[in-house]
Amino acid sequence: MPDNGIYDVAVIGCGPAGSVSAYNLAKKGLRVAAFDKEEFPRYKSCGGCLSTKAQKVLDFDVSEVSDLAVYGATFSFKSARFLDIISERPVGYNVRRDAFDNFLKDRAKTAGAKIFENCRVREVTEEGSFFTVACEGNRNSRARFVVFADGAGGIGRRYFRLEKKECAVSITAEVPCDPSRMEGFRGRLFIDFGSVPSGYCWIFPKKDVLSIGIAGDSLRVGGRIRQYFDGFISSHRVLKNLRVENKAGWTIPLYYGKGAELTRGRAVAVGDAGHVVDPFLGEGIYYAIASANAASSAIADSIGKGTVDLTSYQEWLRKEVYPGFSYLLRLSELVYNHPRLWYRLVEKEPQIMLRYYNVIRGEESPGDFYRWVAAKVKQKPWKVLRGWLESRFIGFGEPGKDSP
Repeated sequence: MPDNGIYDVAVIGCGPAGSVSAYNLAKKGLRVAAFDKEEFPRYKSCGGCLSTKAQKVLDFDVSEVSDLAVYGATFSFKSARFLDIISERPVGYNVRRDAFDNFLKDRAKTAGAKIFENCRVREVTEEGSFFTVACEGNRNSRARFVVFADGAGGIGRRYFRLEKKECAVSITAEVPCDPSRMEGFRGRLFIDFGSVPSGYCWIFPKKDVLSIGIAGDSLRVGGRIRQYFDGFISSHRVLKNLRVENKAGWTIPLYYGKGAELTRGRAVAVGDAGHVVDPFLGEGIYYAIASANAASSAIADSIGKGTVDLTSYQEWLRKEVYPGFSYLLRLSELVYNHPRLWYRLVEKEPQIMLRYYNVIRGEESPGDFYRWVAAKVKQKPWKVLRGWLESRFIGFGEPGKDSP
């Protein structure tokens, strides 16, 4: 339980963004309290693929909680027209979110952060130079700075006045699978386009389970997400004869187009709480960690200087994240508005996805990739797609410049 103490920083939420924030700040000798409504380890509705670039922004090894290396994917269109696109180098690693998140939380605790599990934060209020963090049961703590890392549905959304409608809806499930059958799935993901409006479906093999999911824009999916999920389960060849139970709903926050202001006085929002999520494939773990690094650095610098200035975090978002997100948003519009034509393009030129793997690895900028793809699309005899592309996105700039 909270000890009614006073801390330098309170972190709301102990997912990857919150735990890494707490770890970074505690490692610098600051007094940190981190709160989560759940008891760890706990199930988290998520595909659970950790891109290789995520390890690059952590100063400790996570291999002990990584299941399998991923070298590429088997793509499909409406559960048909299967296409293997496999790289020679890993693109990512599948992780079980219960084990992975618990590992990060324990790293924060070992660094000196006080972790309060089973402690739902009811309200955060600012009074002078301190925040009061009120948990259920009238248990309060105080802190000079606050990190909101409580996900898409947390109180951080309200604090920063983020639009709830800007989200995708998802259903996930984890299905035990016979190890002998799993041998044929190792090293790859399964990704399906066209089975849900403005989204995609996936199957991520782990050591002994298949993580299955579907996500689509909430406005276009309407209330039919379960219908689309059941259709995917019944049609995809990998899922035949598997019994899918214990489905879980999930909300994925969407990038705002121009980004959001995620600093407000002594408070910041990181990860899903600040909509810091790849708008194309919805990758969130890497951006949770990266935003936690940037935000915790800003807080530590501010405390060290005796100031209240967290603008370096917003500058990092503006320069390092939002330009790339703008191009990934353009790519998502292209793919999800014309999934059939997109898939035809990938079938004819699989190197498109091989090159996109470099974006996932952090070896190529989203802007360079988008301009390269846009140039290919403009060469195709698809008038409707070319016209839409040229009318919606004017100019492609020069390679190396990631500002839209």
